[in-house]
Amino acid sequence: MNYKSLLLTAALGMAMASPALAGPFVIDVGNDFSGNGSTQTGAINTLGTSDTLATSFYFGDPNVAGTQIVDTNINSVMSGLGFSSGNFTAVDGESSVSLAFPDDVGDKNVVNLNFVSGVGGSNARNGFTSDDWFFDGTGWGLTFDYMIEGEVYDTGNGDLSIRYTSGYFDAFFEDGASGDRIQVMRMNVEGSNLQAGNLDLLGRLVFDDTWADSEFVQNFFVDVNSGRTFYDIASEEGGSGIPIHWRLDTNVDPPIPTADQLVQLGENGPLVRQTELNSTVRYEVPEPGMLILLGTGLLFLGFMATRRRTPKGDLSA
Repeated sequence: MNYKSLLLTAALGMAMASPALAGPFVIDVGNDFSGNGSTQTGAINTLGTSDTLATSFYFGDPNVAGTQIVDTNINSVMSGLGFSSGNFTAVDGESSVSLAFPDDVGDKNVVNLNFVSGVGGSNARNGFTSDDWFFDGTGWGLTFDYMIEGEVYDTGNGDLSIRYTSGYFDAFFEDGASGDRIQVMRMNVEGSNLQAGNLDLLGRLVFDDTWADSEFVQNFFVDVNSGRTFYDIASEEGGSGIPIHWRLDTNVDPPIPTADQLVQLGENGPLVRQTELNSTVRYEVPEPGMLILLGTGLLFLGFMATRRRTPKGDLSA
């Protein structure tokens, strides 16, 4: 192995060996709702949802490997797939199933800022409410839209499972006083892991559209350990960014729906199942030391590459 390959392998190897930190972060809403002189919340470990109505569309038999799946809470997408509210007979021909569009208050909002141990009180929340701001016109909250895609697959030991490979979650700031709804994040889905009914969705934060052009959005999420915003970290190095990964932990039981849970949408439409899920999401930000190590290694690599290109006898190097 030559010097260049050796140094590159060493630099990347050391960087990969350094673990990412799972939070904490603060949210800067640009307004001092608590009257304590700060526009930020306290330090947060995870965001939480509770009893969220989740809707899955199956384009084929869920008991057959290769069947495609779409999960979404976006009403227009659901309508386009033939979804409607009401009471229906399940595909088992006996069971009654109720279907409903997700409610903005109960099914599309973050209900918990799970603070770091020891952080609490109204000052830490800085005006955050789980759903009251929908009604009383005060405070602020977070909502989310999502559409994710996956498939049923054979695990190789005779069992079927589900996996998700693409899609997104969009997070929005909701200002109760003004009624403004501002997108503050996109979480791209890159994979999933399902074990014993616990489904983990995995992906990366991106700020790659015009909604991310405002200072409000760019300053909204701040990593506590480095003091830098998620936007700045993810937008480094000429826009390619340093990856901030996220993990959403939720429950789904059973993973493969049963006949008494499924409704056929129209004569030739997809099958649909609705369930209520509780979930938490955390963000994994690279350690500052890892970034310094990687940057130093790559700078040294560039220096060595320059030295190797310098002709022998050239004393200017």
